[in-house]
Amino acid sequence: MDKELFYQGETVKDFLDSLTDMADKYNQQMAEIQDDPIAGIDKLPDDVKVVVIAEPWSGDVLYFFPVLVSMAEKAGWEVRIFRRDTFPDLILPYRKDGLYHSIPVFVFYDAEFNELGHWIERPKGATRVIDEESLNLRRRLREEHKADWRNEAIEELVKLFN
Repeated sequence: MDKELFYQGETVKDFLDSLTDMADKYNQQMAEIQDDPIAGIDKLPDDVKVVVIAEPWSGDVLYFFPVLVSMAEKAGWEVRIFRRDTFPDLILPYRKDGLYHSIPVFVFYDAEFNELGHWIERPKGATRVIDEESLNLRRRLREEHKADWRNEAIEELVKLFN
């Protein structure tokens, strides 16, 4: 990241103003956390540039982008948003597990654009719970619909040859 590219990103205001059908959801999330205290905010550096790689339709962006914005406002950080699908090369170094183009990605830089660190998608605890619940749901649904889904599989496989 360099200064020239950084300033090509959308500001928070531009990003929020561009939202149409998601604007109410983002505004609600922003309002819910606006006055939340942030433990340790006084220990964070204040001359930080933050690159956010996001798309407005992402549920994780909806829930965690407002957290970053709140922190940035309180710490005096400068934020620019890059849409993942418009700037596909930006996410490559930040693929989750080296494979997935998960969003949001928050990349933190000092004043000279040296990377300080990055954060991907959601808190680890949330991912653990989501993965466990998803596995439980898949197992339950497979068992409940086993006979029907097996019959559908047979029908679809037979159709391949007709």
